Amino acid sequence: MSQHNPVILFILLLAHQTASLIPPKFQWKTIDFAWDGAQKEAAISSGRFIAANNMPTGLARWKDKLFITIPRWKTGIPSSLNYVYLNGSQQAPLNPYPSWEEGCLTDDGTVMSNRTVVSTFRVYVDKCDRLWVVDNGVADMAAGVKQITEPALLIFDLKTDHLLTKHVFDESVLRESSVLTSVVADLVGHDCTNCDASCTMRGKTFAYITDMGSNAIIVYDLENNNAWRVENPYFHFDPHAGVYKVGGIDFYWSDGVSSAALGPPAEDGYSDLYLHPTSSTKQFKMSTRLLRNKDTPHADIFNGVEIVGDRGPKSQVTACDYDPKSNILFYTQVCKNGLGCWNIDKSFTKANTPVILSDCNLMEFPNDVKVDHEGNVWILSDRQSRFLYETMDYNDVNFRVLTAPADRLTQGTTCQGK
Repeated sequence: MSQHNPVILFILLLAHQTASLIPPKFQWKTIDFAWDGAQKEAAISSGRFIAANNMPTGLARWKDKLFITIPRWKTGIPSSLNYVYLNGSQQAPLNPYPSWEEGCLTDDGTVMSNRTVVSTFRVYVDKCDRLWVVDNGVADMAAGVKQITEPALLIFDLKTDHLLTKHVFDESVLRESSVLTSVVADLVGHDCTNCDASCTMRGKTFAYITDMGSNAIIVYDLENNNAWRVENPYFHFDPHAGVYKVGGIDFYWSDGVSSAALGPPAEDGYSDLYLHPTSSTKQFKMSTRLLRNKDTPHADIFNGVEIVGDRGPKSQVTACDYDPKSNILFYTQVCKNGLGCWNIDKSFTKANTPVILSDCNLMEFPNDVKVDHEGNVWILSDRQSRFLYETMDYNDVNFRVLTAPADRLTQGTTCQGK
């Protein structure tokens, strides 16, 4: 009688589960844009569009739009902030946001207006129909960084596409190595029911921005248009968790805190911010009570980050998001080409933090995960290790967006409620 390796059988089972539970909504061999007329040929001729240099890293859904971000790793990237319509084809071309004119750089590499986003990794859609975008302002990150504009936070009203505010970060909150990767908005006591564009700026709101490059969280106070920097040793990478192997490629990263998700507010009105460095296997949390006050004593900040638990070997996370409907924190599992979850009401143990999806083809390098306001999970995989350290096969599908309801993905797992 033949003997079957139980580990291989488990991996095959997960791969079958992934394909059946969460088939691709969008998938591309290369990224293309919704060009008008002869624009594409002109952009190719001028070098403004090099299809092989466009790699998406982030996504977020709002109504019938799915936002897709493309950082300016290399030359030939027309637009960093883009969207597709959900009813589009599986290979839908991208539309620059907020418009073709303002989403793209000029021929000489400058911005068209203060609404132009130069280079962003991930974006966030809040419950008041606002899009939060952190712009690093740089181009050609992989080969001699070019600073096009100063790093900034932009907030758009998605109902009108108007820019509500733009905050250019002061040098005091940044460092030479700063790389701003993710943003999450904290709407304190907001009720957006029947709220039109005229009231989207009301109420106290904070944004927490991860600075992966210099190991910090930048806090932005919308009401007072002010920002400050928060540092903690736990925001740094773990030297023992810097080794990766994805898509058969070995590499080493020393990336610090890279994404964060807000838990539910407690009776005192504050929430826990769940966060992690990319090169770490530990889950941390920090109360927004410490973050919202720019004058919080340094000692309180130093002692204010808690270790929730450890996910175990080869469990590095690039992105996470919290689903308030199910009370579940979802997070990417890069080295496992998968998605993990944790019900925050339960202890952070190996049994309570399962890998619920894993597929070396569909989910090679899961780079971002978001939960929309209807409880659907969205995952972007992009083969980033091949893009940065080897070569991509553009005859194959390289970039995928997968989606399914959160309750379907977690059914029968320990991430379900008590």
